[in-house]
Amino acid sequence: MKLKNSDLIPQIFIAVVSVIIVGIIIHYVMNSVKSTTRLANTVIANTEEAACDYIEYELVKYDGEEIRGSEIVNLIKKKLGDYLPAEKAPIYVEVITKDPNSFYNNIYNNNAYINDIKNFSSIEHYIKPTAMFAGEVIRTENRVIIGVKFTQR
Repeated sequence: MKLKNSDLIPQIFIAVVSVIIVGIIIHYVMNSVKSTTRLANTVIANTEEAACDYIEYELVKYDGEEIRGSEIVNLIKKKLGDYLPAEKAPIYVEVITKDPNSFYNNIYNNNAYINDIKNFSSIEHYIKPTAMFAGEVIRTENRVIIGVKFTQR
């Protein structure tokens, strides 16, 4: 079958238009993939940040707050109670107490003094349940929580 020259021009035109349309479709799909990837990365980053905040909340809630000594005793039992005196917990609890004669600064890393914090006769480690304390979260320069400090008011 013989083609006429007049039939060749519309075929070339249709081929060029088809290539342009395919190029536009590929460009649209690539932009959609890029924007979806950016959106997914943002969602993942926000989710990781929220999970980190949720994990740290148990300690961060004491930052700048005024709490009773009984809550400090409960925190020490919960966070440090499973660590034997020979072990060291990943965080510490520092408690600054005062009595009429002096100040006591104790750093608790394990369960070595858990019995003494409730024992009135051990005045150095005793934490009065009704006393008010100001809390402060201690972090490293990398924003990792290493301890909580409580100062008696």
